[in-house]
Amino acid sequence: MKAISDDIDFLKFAGVQESQYIEPVSTFLDEVKARFEHGVKAFGECLPWEKTHDFVRLRLGEVSLWAGVNGHGKSLVLGQVLLWLPHETKVLVASLEMKPAATIERMVRQASGLPNPRPEVIDDICARADNIFIYDQVDTVQPNRILGMIHYAAQELGINHFMIDSLVKCGIAPDDYSRQKEFVDRLCWAAKTENIHIHLVHHMRKGNKEGDRPDKFDIKGAGEITDLVDNVFIVHRNKNKERAIESGKEVEKLEPDGTITVAKQRHGEWEGKINLYFHKGSTQYLSGPDGFAMRW
Repeated sequence: MKAISDDIDFLKFAGVQESQYIEPVSTFLDEVKARFEHGVKAFGECLPWEKTHDFVRLRLGEVSLWAGVNGHGKSLVLGQVLLWLPHETKVLVASLEMKPAATIERMVRQASGLPNPRPEVIDDICARADNIFIYDQVDTVQPNRILGMIHYAAQELGINHFMIDSLVKCGIAPDDYSRQKEFVDRLCWAAKTENIHIHLVHHMRKGNKEGDRPDKFDIKGAGEITDLVDNVFIVHRNKNKERAIESGKEVEKLEPDGTITVAKQRHGEWEGKINLYFHKGSTQYLSGPDGFAMRW
């Protein structure tokens, strides 16, 4: 039996298939000029906080990993990020750990800026949320089903941004590093092929103390996960500050309630920490300690 590399007929067939992806440099000329003119950081959607607009963007064709220790609010933060994308941007939320009504309740609270909005406010927000779709599955969903859902929603519904919450609910064992790598690789392929942005929520290992700030080496699972994705955002809730306040201690006004560490941004020039301040009534994170809840 011939080895694949020695099978001339197979190589000819494969070559014809791959020929559709071979292009001259001139094909990409307009895109290249735009990148020189505006800079890479000018492409993509912004995060909700104005202070981040010049150095963090969410670009189509990319996958972002949103990681954090359990209970540190990574889904909450990402929900706010997606809610504040431009209204013409279509979003699909696959919250496999929460019922749709609970997901929408949180969305309405953040959008209204109120802890208990009136029924007419809820009606108004939900009526204007025609760009937001919910994947109604609260269970473990196998990788091929997730990929099929993404393909359909991108092709038929025009979805631009997908939230998959979380990797642990995608039918892959925590110690099956090979399948984790394969699935994340396929997500990256889907993002580029469909020209969409996929946001994948993932857990991190706890440190010796819950207040310890993790880094990208604390992300659970295969190391290739962070290698493959384009961006890594680590969400950390300031439990030390919370405990200090509970015990009656004074805390510095500028001590943040939480942070997003941009641990990787493949097509951006900046990595670092974003300080945020929690507004309890709206469950929003704000840019500063004296900020008011934003209105959607």
